[in-house]
Amino acid sequence: MATRYDQKTKDEVVAYIQQYNEEKGRGGQSAAVNKWKLNPITVKSWLEKAGVETPGKGGKKKRKPGRPPKAASEKAPKAPRAAKAPKAPKAAKAAKEAKAPRAANADASDLLSITLHRMMAIQSQIGALQSEYEKLKGKL
Repeated sequence: MATRYDQKTKDEVVAYIQQYNEEKGRGGQSAAVNKWKLNPITVKSWLEKAGVETPGKGGKKKRKPGRPPKAASEKAPKAPRAAKAPKAPKAAKAAKEAKAPRAANADASDLLSITLHRMMAIQSQIGALQSEYEKLKGKL
């Protein structure tokens, strides 16, 4: 049977993951799953709702249905890889994050918690960008 977690527990898990990832670079989600005996999918949904980016599994992209795979002779030559710039958030995602929570009876503490988690996610992104900037600056 499914277990319902209160917002305080969710906030604690998300904050733990962000702190762990800041200190060690990665692995916070797995550490939280083991520490609290949680389902990884549940934790990932909490992170997404809090506005924290969660990397997906790597691997090949699925091809579109109905399209045959290209033959080796049809493939275009690959261009040299350039440094990737961080992706800007899509307009729909940014608009969704700016909206109030879905629950009609959300109180001020819920709004405060949501805003705090969004701020923490943005601060984490800023830290990553500053680090990337320093690395690139060092190469000059």
